[in-house]
Amino acid sequence: MTRSNLSIRPATPADLPALAGLLNAVWPEQPVSVQGLQHEEDSQNASPLPLKRGRLLAELGGQVVGHAEYEQYAGMYHPQKFWVTLGVLPAFWGQGVGRELAARLWQDLAPHGPISLLSGTREDRPRGLDFLARQGFTEVMRYFDLYLNVPAFDFAPFAAQEAMPEGYALTSYADLGETEATQRRIYALWSQLRADVPRPEEGTPVPFESFARRFHEPEYLLPGGYLLALHRPSGELVATSELWASDGAYLNTGLTGVLRAHRRKGLALALKLAAIRYAAGLGAPELRTGNASHNTGMLSINAALGFVKQPAWIEMRRETLQADQNIL
Repeated sequence: MTRSNLSIRPATPADLPALAGLLNAVWPEQPVSVQGLQHEEDSQNASPLPLKRGRLLAELGGQVVGHAEYEQYAGMYHPQKFWVTLGVLPAFWGQGVGRELAARLWQDLAPHGPISLLSGTREDRPRGLDFLARQGFTEVMRYFDLYLNVPAFDFAPFAAQEAMPEGYALTSYADLGETEATQRRIYALWSQLRADVPRPEEGTPVPFESFARRFHEPEYLLPGGYLLALHRPSGELVATSELWASDGAYLNTGLTGVLRAHRRKGLALALKLAAIRYAAGLGAPELRTGNASHNTGMLSINAALGFVKQPAWIEMRRETLQADQNIL
């Protein structure tokens, strides 16, 4: 394949349906919708931070066969650090589409003076891993997606663990009232918990206004599934396990965490069991979650509940200088 028959151009909002189709072909087990892609763009555009993003599409004979993009995340923000993504339809692997996209992506990214790039793929995608390794990316962390068959879950062995520990009460965003005051209480908890979340770059503060956008997403928000543990003596929210709708038939687990002073009391397990109860009540066929490979505590809880590990995602980083023209 040569530049003469492969066209690479910037993506436009009108390309979201084609992009969704491509992503669903590359990662069929993780469906995305045009609505979901639009939501991501809207969230980024609403951020008070000057987040940068660029997206390219590769076309062959009028068909979108690949994409590449760079972006920045509010929760790990640095003006010269980026996450880069590249995907090609399986039918066109090994034909040079990825190399062409990567070369153009670097041209577009270089004026921003990147000093570090993150990327990644799954361990069962050796072609992608080899591509990243050849470009100088090295592994920084791994995490697992874990799936639970909700209809097959047996609650009987966990009867004693379902009840909240003494001194704590199970509640939810819906129970507390879907108000800004409740959102700020949850934000205070979330801000403390996320400090312990493993990530490949240093976390940066997320303002309340950005966090609160999640409560205005009727397509994905499950107010009764945004579960929380209330410490009765203090009235403080001390733990959470979030459930979200997805673009597939399954439900996603967001952050599950417990404040340090309240750990090792069974709160995480009780919240996870409550989440499975909630998912079962909605008739969800599957519940999904994710864990960093070194988060042994949560991995052991999920294993005990019957969550099944999927192939690990490998996140990789390349340190670079603006003058390095061979980054991709």
